[in-house]
Amino acid sequence: MSTLKVDTIQNVAGGSASTPLQLEQGRAKVWVNFNGTGVVAIRDSYNVSSITDNGTGDYTVNFTTALNNANYSFSGAYSNNVGVVASGGLNVAGSAASSPPTTTAFRFTTSGAYTSGSYDPTYVSVVIFGDQ
Repeated sequence: MSTLKVDTIQNVAGGSASTPLQLEQGRAKVWVNFNGTGVVAIRDSYNVSSITDNGTGDYTVNFTTALNNANYSFSGAYSNNVGVVASGGLNVAGSAASSPPTTTAFRFTTSGAYTSGSYDPTYVSVVIFGDQ
């Protein structure tokens, strides 16, 4: 295997310059799209080894490669219909003391604005940015 070492990457016109560090910090380190109903099934993903179904509307995304720290940024959406978000986003499961994000996994719950309590959505998407 060869290694390419550069200080700056540019497009062919010489613009849009980025350093390798900027590219590394700016790309998603983890993302997943999965079916949250019945038997949880990953549709597509990057750096995800598995999804754990902890109960109704309670999931853990397990990372293939650990992140450097748990101070990452996360976002997600879920719905029962493609393109229709049932809630504003994900809820970090438990309190910071009982279930904080870790370098190897991210646990969250889903609860809809139009439902009472948690539920299992058909479409769940999560993306995480951080250091790896």
